[in-house]
Amino acid sequence: MAYYPLDSETSGPADWYAGDVGADLGAFAEARMSLVRVFLSWRVLEPQVGQYNEEAHERLDALVAAARANRLQLIVTLFADDRLAELTEVLWGTRRDPRTDQYLIGREVALVQRIVNRYRSERAIFAWDLANEAFASGFASAEELEAWAAKMREAIRDVDAERPVTLSVDPETLFHGTGVDPREALGDCEFVVSHVTAEYRAYAAEGPVTSGPATYLDSFLLRAAGGHVPVLLDDVGVASLDFSPAEEASYVRTVLYSALMNRAAGVVLRRHRDLDTERREPYFRDPFEVLVGVADTDGVPKPSLGEVRDFARLVARVDLRTHSLAPERTAVVVPGERYASLPRLAGLFDPRACLQSYTSAKEAHLPVTVVGETEEFGAYSVLVVPSAFDLEGETWDRLAGFVQGGGSVVLSYGGGDAHPALREIFGVEFLGDHGPRRTLSCRVAQADVLGRLASFDAKLDIPAFALLGHGGATVVATDATGSPLLTVHQYGQGRAALIAAPVERALAQGDAWVAPAAVRAMLRGVYGAVAAGAGCGAQVGCDVPEVEVALFAGEEDGVLLLLNHSPEKVTAQLTFDQAVATVEDVRGGTPVTVGGTSFGAPLTANGANALRLRYAR
Repeated sequence: MAYYPLDSETSGPADWYAGDVGADLGAFAEARMSLVRVFLSWRVLEPQVGQYNEEAHERLDALVAAARANRLQLIVTLFADDRLAELTEVLWGTRRDPRTDQYLIGREVALVQRIVNRYRSERAIFAWDLANEAFASGFASAEELEAWAAKMREAIRDVDAERPVTLSVDPETLFHGTGVDPREALGDCEFVVSHVTAEYRAYAAEGPVTSGPATYLDSFLLRAAGGHVPVLLDDVGVASLDFSPAEEASYVRTVLYSALMNRAAGVVLRRHRDLDTERREPYFRDPFEVLVGVADTDGVPKPSLGEVRDFARLVARVDLRTHSLAPERTAVVVPGERYASLPRLAGLFDPRACLQSYTSAKEAHLPVTVVGETEEFGAYSVLVVPSAFDLEGETWDRLAGFVQGGGSVVLSYGGGDAHPALREIFGVEFLGDHGPRRTLSCRVAQADVLGRLASFDAKLDIPAFALLGHGGATVVATDATGSPLLTVHQYGQGRAALIAAPVERALAQGDAWVAPAAVRAMLRGVYGAVAAGAGCGAQVGCDVPEVEVALFAGEEDGVLLLLNHSPEKVTAQLTFDQAVATVEDVRGGTPVTVGGTSFGAPLTANGANALRLRYAR
């Protein structure tokens, strides 16, 4: 739980954690939470240069003691901006920038070491968080952010060499909002966080939070933030007051299950109580992220807190020491042009195309993750490169080696000015760009080579279409004029599938609510077939694309998580490789005999379920 220091818009800095923190933390413990993020106030703790407010320090002591008494652990955010309490606005700073002014940075180091030293042996402290995204968004360059983070980390390590240190910024959302790439600054963190912002949702997945692409955005960013350290899914909750309590609950349920199904190291909810705003319209402040909590302004729990309690009970019944997910051997590649200092226009849309690709892979029920273009590919068997405009020359060499060595690649591309390696890897000649189209046509020429494809004509604005000549690849499907649309090529020990148009980008830039079902079916069919051919297809068959599936396998049983991403109730028909003897709700209940390899699982709108499977011997 993110535990903000003020609950009312009319409160001032002096009210910093002045409420009944013991009661609040007791409520968190009762809901079976374990981590609480708290925010220090430089302004309150050091009101005069070098003079610390002992009353404020004692208030912090009480907060830490309350956490200890309730068996909670704290993530202490040292420098944070909550856009309400002016936490870092030291009056003696004379408007100098606390991110770059060397005198203020020196004072920050002194404060950090004072706080860390005070609690260096305190078991209720879980981790030190250097700053949140609101503070970090004030940096003008990646180099300034990296230098500041290194200075603060060094200050902590001089006193506390053991506890994890993090910087709670999401690399993709911060870059989108500021143009500052924080990945180098995050490189030394023991864990990182990911979170969706209202601004980023409007950019990448505009629309209702309970259906469509928006329901995949949290797990997409979670996967994209990954790297090689644990990722904490942060700021979970809706970002405005536009939603009903039921919609808030549905969204929280979706994100909690997505977190567990996509390897989040933990989840931090956005806020405890709704912010009590002044009674006037329009609001004095925009409905930004800190407004909405899981309880109302009086602390009365909302339905979303009930979802949290139910989820905590469920997780307690899944033993992650004996049950685990299969490794994700399919990865969506985010092109490096995304982080170029002066990206091409096409590169600005890469995240949206990659989110669409990730969603399609999820709808094919593949275990899938996200990888950057410059990262290692060795852990994967299938790479999906969705509508990249321009990969690095070195990347083409790496892709060629990847496929030659037995990997599989799916790439979509329109246009005619293609990299020479495309011909070698995909076995086609690029003859030019046939230009934009308003209709995408598919005529299946080779049935069952790339899944169960069907011919169609679908209204979709395609920005470019590559005219292909024969170069050895098998033409699986053509457009209405006979020009190749889908090809597959055996190259070395692996396979390379090509879609001759940037389909993921076209879907992502169009209206998600009128995305042609036939085109979405084609994408998930191609992805699923290539992954199955590489030996890393869906572990569990499911006839409803909108139902996300994750199987935690144990030695003698399995735990199956199901999440309905649609606002309609469905019954998913599930198919397994081995016979299932019985199935029961993880949270308790009477086992139901299956005695076969398939059964149906009903799910409500945006519903989720966790089933324990016992296999037949």
